[in-house]
Amino acid sequence: MIFMMENIEELIKKSEKILPSEDLFIEAIRDLMKDEIKSYLREKMKENPQIREIMKEAMLDYIDAKIKESESVTKITKALGELGVITLPPEIKEKIIQTIYGTFKKEIDEILEKTL
Repeated sequence: MIFMMENIEELIKKSEKILPSEDLFIEAIRDLMKDEIKSYLREKMKENPQIREIMKEAMLDYIDAKIKESESVTKITKALGELGVITLPPEIKEKIIQTIYGTFKKEIDEILEKTL
């Protein structure tokens, strides 16, 4: 009887390694549900072309807003960087400028050559 119990325990341990985990099943079910929802929404959008156009326009507006957000973040970062450099003591400012120039010397020289 003990021998049989050990075999069963060993079989269970081996099957856990072979069979996919429940996380995999849950993920697969979520994917199936997403596919069903997508199909349903596509069908409803086919039935009503006006909704399709509204969705298309909204998605383009959303993408445009995200691009503007990225541009704004870049401008803010640049302004903060400049503010940081302006507020530094002159000797530290000089070291930072030299370090930045040294790091990007090749790129800066290429830009200057192209523009001059």
